[in-house]
Amino acid sequence: MNVFDPRFHAWLSRETGIDPASLGNDFVARALGERIAATQPGAGDGAAAQAGHPQQPITDEALDAYWRRLNASTDERRALIELFVVPETWFFRECEAFGALARLGAQRLFAQPARVLRILSAPCSTGEEPYSAAMALLDAGIDAARFEIDALDISARAIAHAERARYGRNSFRGHALGFRDRHFKAAADGWVLDERVRACVRFRQANLLDLPGCAGEPYDFVFCRNVLIYFDRGAQDRVVRIVEERLDERGILFVGPAETGVVMRQGLASAQIPLAFAFRKPAADASTRPGASGVGAQGAGGARRGAAATGSAGIAGSAGAAGGDRTPTLGGTLRAIAQEWLFDAGWPTPEPIARAIDGGPPAFESFAARPAFDTLPDASADAGRLASAAATRNAGAAPRATDASHAGALAEAPLDAARRLADAGALDAAQQAVHASIEQSGPSAGAFYLLGLIADARGRGDEATDCYRKTLYLDPSHYEALTHLATLLDIAGDRDSAQWLMQRARRAAQYESAASVTDTDDGEPRGTHGTRRR
Repeated sequence: MNVFDPRFHAWLSRETGIDPASLGNDFVARALGERIAATQPGAGDGAAAQAGHPQQPITDEALDAYWRRLNASTDERRALIELFVVPETWFFRECEAFGALARLGAQRLFAQPARVLRILSAPCSTGEEPYSAAMALLDAGIDAARFEIDALDISARAIAHAERARYGRNSFRGHALGFRDRHFKAAADGWVLDERVRACVRFRQANLLDLPGCAGEPYDFVFCRNVLIYFDRGAQDRVVRIVEERLDERGILFVGPAETGVVMRQGLASAQIPLAFAFRKPAADASTRPGASGVGAQGAGGARRGAAATGSAGIAGSAGAAGGDRTPTLGGTLRAIAQEWLFDAGWPTPEPIARAIDGGPPAFESFAARPAFDTLPDASADAGRLASAAATRNAGAAPRATDASHAGALAEAPLDAARRLADAGALDAAQQAVHASIEQSGPSAGAFYLLGLIADARGRGDEATDCYRKTLYLDPSHYEALTHLATLLDIAGDRDSAQWLMQRARRAAQYESAASVTDTDDGEPRGTHGTRRR
């Protein structure tokens, strides 16, 4: 079989936007071989091929026959596409984006009480991302009637999985899992999402490249994350233009960490929200930028102390002098949840998560007289204290060699401090905290990866490249470092190296999916094909 058959490569790129070079010829050949074997007379449903039995050699005649079948059958086209899509995602991935969504959404509703927020997740994979957006808004006190979430994916299997809303442990990562207690019920095979959250999301099978066909008003927020890295440059540019057309003039686009260069190439401007990977249309007036209203820039003149109910909007707002300006903020609930999401385990939550108040205003649940989100300690003011804490947190008696888990937790504590500082925009202090971690515990892939993110946030591409290379030296299968480095090399014009790294990233994602094959959310083994998604 000619694994370089240009017909199938061109078809895959045209139908999905995926760059076949990012997958590798062997991968494309295996996927084709699996579908050809599954469609042979007497093959049944192709279970033998999917179970890992060796494939028989495929003749050129069989390849030609399959090409005709592919063009004649919508079902077969969908079946082949499914092999290139592996849902690899989890709730609150890159969680800073969801904190930004809740805060900016609340500010927009504060300014326009009659508005209904529109959010798009595309591609949505198995639903973790759009459901995370819904939980973030609900936990912020925003009533479900005040927002609507559209979720699109090319995979019918992924959409069906999302609509079932039943998830295994692979969808819950990290230590901050309080949202699972609030919004899920335990079941024999995992956790079932509460109907209140499920009702907030509308799922639809659709191709991201066909997004212009989506009816309705523009979107206030669009999540298009961790998919552009698999597209060729032409498809990347096309998707960014399509998304920009569907974005409100003051809307925000969230992309994956390795995709910032792609959207900047199209002229979108950073929203300047640390580690949220958020962008806006360049035509938006500077006064509408999130940073101008205190988002991601604590103590920048817009954050006032104290909170009061707004009445009509039902959301906490900062009260200045009588008759003065009122800057919208979020109440104590989101403050506590933000600490849970962004600061991870090991950092105290200053106040308990408040219960929603039943019977509040129809627009929002009331947060009267609770501390505002902006009353979190100013990261820049506390940078020295936090950096010092990072350096000394695991000082003292060395842990016993037999207590490996405890030792690991102590070793990670300085990086937790560094992440907190980076999340708050204190990049200098975050960098100091990472170096303190390296001095205290030795080099680690996590430390160099965080240094790479910090350098990326500062626009220091060469420094970021060096950090990502060091990450991969210590952890050759570090998926995020592979995709970040691939993007930087692609921007620098080293297309061949970028494609090679993306192939490594694909193999790393396949290995992770295979490792979790027994942890299925629907009782069916995960496949080992396709791109790591969402």
